[in-house]
Amino acid sequence: MTAFQWHNPVRTVFGTGALDKLPEQVGRRRVLLVTFQSAHTSGLLARLKSLLGDRIVDIIDNVSSRPELSDIVATHQRVWQERKAEIIVAVGGGSVIDFAKALCCQPESGHFLDLLTHATPVIRRMRIIAVPTTAGTGSEVTPFSVVWDTRDRNQAKYTLNNSRLWPELALIDPELSLSLPRLVLRNAALDALAHALEAIWNVNATPMTDMLAVEAARTVITKLPTAWRFQGNLKARVELAKAAWQAGLCLSQTRTALAHAISYPVTLTKGTPHGLACSWVLPWVWRQAAGVDPARDRVLAQIFGPTETEPVERLEDFLHSLEVATDPFFWGLSDADLARLAIEYLSRSKGHNFIAKGLRMP
Repeated sequence: MTAFQWHNPVRTVFGTGALDKLPEQVGRRRVLLVTFQSAHTSGLLARLKSLLGDRIVDIIDNVSSRPELSDIVATHQRVWQERKAEIIVAVGGGSVIDFAKALCCQPESGHFLDLLTHATPVIRRMRIIAVPTTAGTGSEVTPFSVVWDTRDRNQAKYTLNNSRLWPELALIDPELSLSLPRLVLRNAALDALAHALEAIWNVNATPMTDMLAVEAARTVITKLPTAWRFQGNLKARVELAKAAWQAGLCLSQTRTALAHAISYPVTLTKGTPHGLACSWVLPWVWRQAAGVDPARDRVLAQIFGPTETEPVERLEDFLHSLEVATDPFFWGLSDADLARLAIEYLSRSKGHNFIAKGLRMP
């Protein structure tokens, strides 16, 4: 690895109680608050209203777990017609932050769909403060926004990738994850694990992403079981929040690879949550990556340590301990189906990021 680049312009404020710093980070700017529906019942929305007061000029509080294209198109049109706010505060999981990113730019044409072309000039932009309530997606430190179209006959997933989508600030308060349902906690953390591993078996890996990815993967593997068994363990939540942030920093540089590509049809056809859909196939993909590049093998070996002779089996055991099946049949796929999916996606952008250019069949 003789040449590489690194760029991430997102400022981060991290720590328990960090949400209380939100007013000073917003200043006197008028706020569009974007959050999720259960923020009502959890008391989070009331707390945000108390913190921001009359700076809030608009609220979107019904973002779904997969941001729908039709919802984004309608909301984008309304927000830019009214032009009440100066900044977006997105408080929630990756879906909420992605929804906010999809709203933040007004293209020259005025139509959101033109942003999907990556070539439309942007004439106005609202800054974003991203406040994650889960520890997993890393969206708070990336310039990407994932949008789903599940209401059309031809279901599809789109990714916005634009330098205007970088949040101004990632405000990460691990205490916000304490109210997460158990399965949401697990699935989000598994997404972070996928980001970390995908950054290692990636043609865009750098010394910095390797360092961050190894630590993030180790942390998820060691701390998620504790958080899974003991819901109130704040120390484990702090470590998982840090791991998700580290893995998100990796994602911002390398993008994802084969495991994420395979996850999308599973999510579209079965409704499987994103992090879970990414995680079950990680052992299979690791086997495909093993032996392709000795340098990548050495980095992967750091996750479980050089004395571990069966790291893929260790990863499978970890997933099974969290009630995650790793057999393709459980996910409605035969071995041949999985191979066909992988071969198809190796010819696309995420497959191009993967270090192996073909498959080793058993």
